Amino acid sequence: MNVPPCAIAPDGSDIFSVTIGDDLLQATVISFGGCLQDLRLRNFDYPLVLGYADAADYIGNASYLGAVVGRNANRIAQGRCSISGQKFYLTKAGNDRHQLHGGPKGSSFRNWQLVSLTTNQVVLQDRLPHGHMGYPGNLDVQITYTIEQHVLDVQIEARTDQTTLCNFALHNYFNLDNSLTLTDHWLHVSAATYLPTGISGIPLGYESSVCNTGYDYRHIKPVKHLAIQAPLDHNFCITKTPSKLKAIAELQSRSSGLNMKLFSTEAGLQVYDAAHVCVAAEKSLHGRSYSPFSGLALEPQGWPNAVNESEFPNSILHPNKVYFQHTRYKFDTKVDESLVI
Repeated sequence: MNVPPCAIAPDGSDIFSVTIGDDLLQATVISFGGCLQDLRLRNFDYPLVLGYADAADYIGNASYLGAVVGRNANRIAQGRCSISGQKFYLTKAGNDRHQLHGGPKGSSFRNWQLVSLTTNQVVLQDRLPHGHMGYPGNLDVQITYTIEQHVLDVQIEARTDQTTLCNFALHNYFNLDNSLTLTDHWLHVSAATYLPTGISGIPLGYESSVCNTGYDYRHIKPVKHLAIQAPLDHNFCITKTPSKLKAIAELQSRSSGLNMKLFSTEAGLQVYDAAHVCVAAEKSLHGRSYSPFSGLALEPQGWPNAVNESEFPNSILHPNKVYFQHTRYKFDTKVDESLVI
């Protein structure tokens, strides 16, 4: 496995970039943050995800473009929690009230080890040490990206030597028509409830029906209104128990005719409209600036702040258990305009 480095991480280690797939679908993955940097489908001559052109720019990836976020994705209120009866005070970024995405040096800002590479698959590993970002336990995590024809398949496994939190998320932003707007995008989410939040994004502690709200995506509908309504950055409640791989969402562009079905084992799906994304044209993968609503982030994960909410699905990992997340993105040009759950 002779892969030349493409950048240097803050700790002095080499950052690697690899491309897997074939002439139908190709994915470019970098070791820093385990990030999906680029995704290309035959006959669509543009990236399907938002990303940076230069791998070195992922070192300051403020919007988590394409990153694997953890060890605990999303927010933990006040950065405080109890695990097995012991209180923990987690590391927060500078002026943040809450911990976000595992802390300011979480898995998104670590240089993962490249351990295996074939034509259609890459495997990365990392160890998040005991005490890292305030969490107990050495957490060994592995991510496997695989291309199977027009499918990107992603599996994450983790093991710990102490009881800890474990809840990873793939933080990919999708734009299926190269417009860098959501004007012609339509969304379907298989969720009858969502988690209302306070102004800082922390769930209020209960599920709420999507009926008669702007969060009802059980019937596919356009998302062009997001730019003029309250920002969308909420967890959709797929299930109370992570289960076998199943379809949980679908994103379409009616202008390009491209369709992406999202399958996952996860209990929740965070949908974020990129309201705070800002990347200069000279840095972006598209060569044009990324501004708010340039893409839509669909993040399979456990429910946010679950460790502090007894009614939410458990995000605890014990030493005798294996954390496993399986997520799959399937692309085609068969747009079903009547899609319902």
